[in-house]
Amino acid sequence: MRKFLNIFISSLLITTSYAFASTFNYTWYMSLKKDRRETFMRQPLFITFSANGNRTYIVDGTGKLFSYTMERGIPKAAFFAKSILDKPIAMAKISANKIAVVNRGANEIDIIDLKSRKIEKIKLQIIPDKIFYKNGYFFVLDRLTGNVYMIKNGTFQVEKAFNHGQKEGFIDFKIRRNKLITLLPISKKVKIFNLHTGELQKTIKLDKKQLLLPVSLDIDKEGNIFICDKDAGNIKIYNSEGALLDIILKKGEKKGELYYPTYISFDKQGKLWIAEEGNGRVEVFDKQTFKNKK
Repeated sequence: MRKFLNIFISSLLITTSYAFASTFNYTWYMSLKKDRRETFMRQPLFITFSANGNRTYIVDGTGKLFSYTMERGIPKAAFFAKSILDKPIAMAKISANKIAVVNRGANEIDIIDLKSRKIEKIKLQIIPDKIFYKNGYFFVLDRLTGNVYMIKNGTFQVEKAFNHGQKEGFIDFKIRRNKLITLLPISKKVKIFNLHTGELQKTIKLDKKQLLLPVSLDIDKEGNIFICDKDAGNIKIYNSEGALLDIILKKGEKKGELYYPTYISFDKQGKLWIAEEGNGRVEVFDKQTFKNKK
């Protein structure tokens, strides 16, 4: 009887240890290739995509803006030399020929015409951090207050504020399905706002077990919350009520491993893009495909 009980307990422990093993199966898809015509990507900070989903744009802290094809990760020439941009940290595509770049070195937003190469420098009453553009408005995270502000393109006046209401501020946000989804890193909460009214719709307390340093978030098509844990070197997945569902990927320097990941974002096809500070690269993972691309 004791032998049977020991076997049962051992099997239970094994099952518990691997409870998350098959819940979310994300496999390595590709690493973005180095651009040999330009200075290599060294400090990827921010990832965004074109409206049609054909290209991805990477902001590199050394002063480069890289553009890649979505499927193969083949780079085009970098947008600008680092002598022009003083520490870019985020960008948004306004139109086919215009982008907005958050220039931390000057605490401004630079509106860049890609054809003429003219730059319009916008100084605001905030310290801009992450940025998104939607329907004629910039959504900007302010490093000073920790709030997200909705700013009209052209007038550059603040028309709406998404307030955190905490002692801490937001560290990241995404715009998904007409909602603004924000992350509070210290209290480990996710706050969801109505994008049009600014009304706080929901506050989600994440299960804090094993969550060390949350720095970025996104939501998949099923509404699950993905949290980038920088110190742990993995991605933690929660349901809409904050319960931990799965932990994917692991810390390391090999292909498919993460070393101090700092930013995550889903593309239109559902692939998960991850910027890594430690490895100086961007890795892409796919939930559906099992074909590794070289």
